Amino acid sequence: MSEPHILETRIHANGTQSAQASSTPTADQRGCEMRVLPNRAIPVVFIPGIMGSNLKLTAKRRSELDKSNNISWRPEAAMDSLAMVFKSPAQRQMMLDPEATEVDRYDLNESEANKRHKNVSGVSYIHVHGSKNGVVNKDERDRQARLKGWSEVMFSSYGDLLQTLESRLNQMCEDGKPRGSWNSGKRQAVDVPPQNWGAADGEALSAEELGTVCDAWYPVHAIGYNWLRSNGEAAKDVAQRIREIIAFYKNLKFDCSKVIVVTHSMGGLVGRAVIHPDYGNAQDVVAGIVHGAMPAVGAAAAYRRIRVGFEGSGIKGYLVKKVLGDTGPKVTAVLANSPGGLQLLPSERYGSGWLKASVNGKEVLSLPQADPYTEIYTVQDKWYRLINPEWVNPAKLTTSKIGIVFNKILDAQTFHQNIGATYHSATYLSYGADLKQKAWGEVTWQTSSAPFLGGGASQILGITRLNIEEPASEWQTLKDDGCGVIVLRDGQPQNPRQRFSAEMADPAEPGDGTVPAERSAQEPVRQGKARIAYQQTGYEHQDSFKDDAVMTSTLHAVCKIALQSFTWKTCP
Repeated sequence: MSEPHILETRIHANGTQSAQASSTPTADQRGCEMRVLPNRAIPVVFIPGIMGSNLKLTAKRRSELDKSNNISWRPEAAMDSLAMVFKSPAQRQMMLDPEATEVDRYDLNESEANKRHKNVSGVSYIHVHGSKNGVVNKDERDRQARLKGWSEVMFSSYGDLLQTLESRLNQMCEDGKPRGSWNSGKRQAVDVPPQNWGAADGEALSAEELGTVCDAWYPVHAIGYNWLRSNGEAAKDVAQRIREIIAFYKNLKFDCSKVIVVTHSMGGLVGRAVIHPDYGNAQDVVAGIVHGAMPAVGAAAAYRRIRVGFEGSGIKGYLVKKVLGDTGPKVTAVLANSPGGLQLLPSERYGSGWLKASVNGKEVLSLPQADPYTEIYTVQDKWYRLINPEWVNPAKLTTSKIGIVFNKILDAQTFHQNIGATYHSATYLSYGADLKQKAWGEVTWQTSSAPFLGGGASQILGITRLNIEEPASEWQTLKDDGCGVIVLRDGQPQNPRQRFSAEMADPAEPGDGTVPAERSAQEPVRQGKARIAYQQTGYEHQDSFKDDAVMTSTLHAVCKIALQSFTWKTCP
């Protein structure tokens, strides 16, 4: 027998539900199925990572830049993204200023809203909260997805996740039994032990459990946030929107009290702040959190990128790093002024000795000893400093002086300390621990001869021998090209003319290319805060939610949270 055609269920303002079927050719003998939604609604809310939310410029900044549109950051807008390749540090600072940007939400009052948010199109399955003229079609489904926030996030990275959650969670069972997608295929989630997805322990999701939690509607929402601002500030905005979502479903006459949160990358820090009383204070309306690729205590890649720019290989990687910023001056002009970006730096919980220098394989510097904020991030007169003051404010903005940057770093320290031990009691997480996706658990500056025309000619030609004196903390910067090479001198009187260079070593620790597994991703496990942690391989950081194991373990986690966090009817 052919699979039935699933009709979109429309939910009307008075709480009633309806569906509309159309006549088909005689040869089409499929039945039609309308799902009458259960009385309970458990919204699933997705929070993206840094650079994963679309931003728009304030009217004032748009005028100052004389832009034809108000797009600040929309990576799926091809021409705007390509234009970033050619932006100077000053232009990037103006375009990505936390004081002149806001989340680009879908606004029905904007005449160009659908065109602007066309990154979400072709949505195949979604429940509709009413419709124009009583008709549900492709445009209406796309519109509904945009109203749920799907178009305010980077849909090319997160679209598979959002659509899979929406379709799978709302098509769990048929005649009391799991539907085929739950029982078979690459994303089978029923009767599969979590160890198959990298967990050390945990129980499989049974058919009976799926039959229990299917007695709810799981509308899937995405909430973008201004990732240039503090994650604590973002958490307040996200918490407010979560409460608005709950109120919306209550107004539709559904029993709706809590949401389940799914996060990616820096969104995990936002999610933890959402349930912290000093920030979102929404612990009462969050049933559990599923974290993906979270830099739980920061990532050394943040230091690396501020100093020398983003990395990337191959054609795609080359274009990505050009858009994001392939030099220290380009990245510093944005992230040094971004409280959110600075909160990705390794915190005190990251541990000591992650910033190193070596001479002929011998370690000659290891920092921090205890406090990275005072030993590295706010240091001004050391060659290994995080911030080059000359790169901070190329646009000459009054809100971007070096003293303001250092205050933001100290604010980041406070944020790190506040959420350091904050995890939901129902926390699940997936993370990469892949030797083929190495990450900077530590950053090591390796010394060698200076460039030929930068003082190293006699060393390279063998006329003189390179003899670098310690202590490394007293080396002096002569030139920093912002692309990864620093020309130094050791400052010792016996070698007054000697020059040498330092470059960063390649990443060496298992991870996902950005977050190191041991130093950061595993922190919730060390603290005993994760119900299940799925340690995985085979994916890169930004595209983690395109991976089958990540997707299926997320479905497993959402169902387990629902099962354990709500009271369900029991069958006689």
